Order: sequence, then C-alpha cells, then structure tokens
Amino acid sequence: MRRGGMNKVKLEKHLLSILESLHDAVLVISKDSTIVYVNTAYSVQFGVPTHKIINRKLSQVEPEARILEVIKTGQPLINDYSYLHSLNVHIFANITPLLEKGELIGAVAIMKDISEFYGLQEELNKYKTYSTKLEEQLHEKIFSLLESHAPGMRQAVNVAKKVSDSEATLLLYGETGVGKEVFARAIHEASPRGEAPFVAINMASLPESLFESELFGFEEGAFTGSRKGGKKGLFELADGGTLFLDEIGELSLFLQAKILRVLQEKAFMKVGGTATHPLDVRIIAATNKNLQELIREGKFREDLYYRLNIVPIHIPPVRERKQDLPILINNILGKLRITYKKQVTVTQEVYEIFERYDWPGNVRELNNVLERMIAICSKSYFVPEDIPSFVREGAEREESIADGTMQNRTNKMNLPGIIERTEREMLEEVLKTSRTRTEAIQKLGISRKAFYQKLKKYNIK
Repeated sequence: MRRGGMNKVKLEKHLLSILESLHDAVLVISKDSTIVYVNTAYSVQFGVPTHKIINRKLSQVEPEARILEVIKTGQPLINDYSYLHSLNVHIFANITPLLEKGELIGAVAIMKDISEFYGLQEELNKYKTYSTKLEEQLHEKIFSLLESHAPGMRQAVNVAKKVSDSEATLLLYGETGVGKEVFARAIHEASPRGEAPFVAINMASLPESLFESELFGFEEGAFTGSRKGGKKGLFELADGGTLFLDEIGELSLFLQAKILRVLQEKAFMKVGGTATHPLDVRIIAATNKNLQELIREGKFREDLYYRLNIVPIHIPPVRERKQDLPILINNILGKLRITYKKQVTVTQEVYEIFERYDWPGNVRELNNVLERMIAICSKSYFVPEDIPSFVREGAEREESIADGTMQNRTNKMNLPGIIERTEREMLEEVLKTSRTRTEAIQKLGISRKAFYQKLKKYNIK
C-alpha cells in the first residue's frame, strides 16, 4: 500500500510537471467554482500571479466564464470561443469536466490567447471595408464619362455597373454614335478582367473573305502568301479579356453561324489548323438595328440572338437626354482643350442652340462639331458663328416645328380632341408596358373588338 501511495505521489508530481510544461494556459476549478490550479503559462500569458487567483471563486472573478457552464451541465466544450472581461482577452479553449468515480468534482480548461489573431482579423475586416470603398470609388471614376441626369441613361448605367463584375454576355442597343463602345470599355475596366485586353471589332467592316482569318487567325502555310509563323486572330488577342462585337446586326447568316458555333463550344480553330483553342473571353455585342425585326425577316439567327441577349442594355440617343448636354460638352472639351492647347468656354447662347438641335449623330456628332469649333475658334469662348451652319439651321428648323406643333395643339384644344389624344396616349403606353396584347386588353378593361377598333382608328401598329 505504501508503495502504491508513493507511486501515486510520483504520478501526481509527473502530471503537475506536464501541466507546467504546456505552452497553453491551464485552469482547474472545483465543483463550487473555486480556482484550485493554474499553470505558469496562465500567469505569464494573462499577467496574473498565481497567489492572487488560487482559492478565489471564479464565479466572482469572471461570472460569464464558459467553464462554469461545464460545471452546470457536465458536458465538455471543445474548440470554444469566449471573451474574458476580467482579463480583456479573447480565448479559444477545450473545457472538460473532471470526474471521480463517476461524480463531477470540477472542470479543467486548456486555453489559447487569440487576442492578437482577433486583432488581426479586425484589421483585415477594416482593410476589406476600405478596399470595398476604393472599388466603389474606382467604379464611379470608370463610369464618370457616362454620368447622366436623364432617367433612361441612368438606368442603363446602373445595369452596366451591376453586371460589370459578372461574366454575363451583354447586348448594347442604341443608335449610331450614342457611345456603345464607351459603355463596353467601362464595363470591361470595372470587371475582374479589367487588366486584360479589350478588343473591339466592327463586324460591318470585315469582308466575308477575311472574316475567319481576322477573327480566328491562321497557321503558317494556311494559304498562298500567308505570313511566316502564322497570325493570331482577334479572339486570341482578347484572351482573358473582353471581346466587343460592334454592329453584330450587319453579319450575314453564314457568318452568324460561325460566331454562334464559337460561342456555343467556347473554342475556335485557326484557319489551316487542326487544334482547337479554348475561348476565354467575355462577350459584349452591340447593334443599332432591331434584331427581333431582323429575326422576323429571316435576316438574323434566333439562336444567336438568345445567346447574345443575356443582359440587354438600351442606350438612349442624345435627343432624349438633352439635359446631359452640359456634362457631355464638358467631358469632350476636357480632352479637346489638351489636344488643341486652348482654354475655350461655352456661352449660354451656344448652349441654347445646341439644345434646340436634335443631334441625329448623337455623341459622335457632338464630338465632331466641338472639335471643328475649337479648331477654328480664335477667342477664349465660343460664339454662335463658330457653330457649323447645319447645326444652326437644324436648331432653327426644330424651333419652327415646335412652334407649329404648339399652335396646332392650341387650335385643337376642344373636348373631343383632348379625349382622342388621351385615349391614343393611353393605348400606346399600355402596349409598351404589356408583354402581350391580351394583357393590354385586360389592363384597359375593354373588349377585344373595341381594342382592335381603336388600334385601327389611331393607326397604331
């Protein structure tokens, strides 16, 4: 027995030596929450001398300590996080109950101080927040050239911002000169592919005979007179970046089939080659045509349309957002002043003429007009005489038309005329916002016969 007792004493000393050698803090409490043991690591890590804590009630020192939960439930807590208010530290602990002959006599906690890690995590979160703000500011800067006060344009820009981070294929609709390529570039620069190439292709300018070699490239010896070493096509040059297919509505059905095949297979083959090359590009297409009308006429493939028209964005013409003329003029003149080394301003009289003109060539025409004006201007400000005659004449014509329209409206301000105009406007608005004519009839609350009679009366297609 004495020998067994001696072995027990030795074992207890060994166990204490093991606990003292641990780098992790150890805390042992009895069933009534009295602290009966802490190791040296506990004192060192938490800066609490052993004699100041032994025999104190943990429930008084740290009432919310997680080890007290183990005393209550008898269930261990593994990989448990908590914050010790008395020590102002974050800890990670394994806490287990101590049993003697099946009876709970206390609990032991082996703890790691993770305050430094927690602090680093907070710093990381701050940097993430800061990074997010910088990204938002970068997006605003990228899209600054598309700033607008017009609802239609603002909606288009908002959609562009939302989809810039995605890989979705986009189809930009808009008249010639509205700035479809500016939109495409902004989306590309704001995307994860922003550092990779942006390659723009005007599909209307590619002869059918050179279409495949320009887009897909060719291998050496592919045809007589071909370049030694072959040539990279535009698809390959855009690898990892964005491919902008402008004027997609101008392609023949034969070439549409070739584009569709590449988009479906996400791979292409060079002219004269046998190996397929993976296509890692984001596609943004653009057109000034009504593709649905072309589909009905059999001039555009419906399957290609659905492949491209994942996210459609309609860019309004300048005549529908004349409130943006000051912004557009300022952006364009900012570049022209540097190019021509002239500081020229725009007078109110010039603005008013610009506002009356309809700008059929849109932003491109505005850019052309302003460049012509700054090239010939010898003053520090523009005067009406600097404006090309076709713009001044167009503005006068629009003003005359507007005056005549107003006069006609005044002459027709009788009750039947007002009723007819209101009825026509309501029909047109409901048709625009309805997916089908059946839905339009339901919204109007009239019979199908009456509906078609009114369409015929007002010549609404």
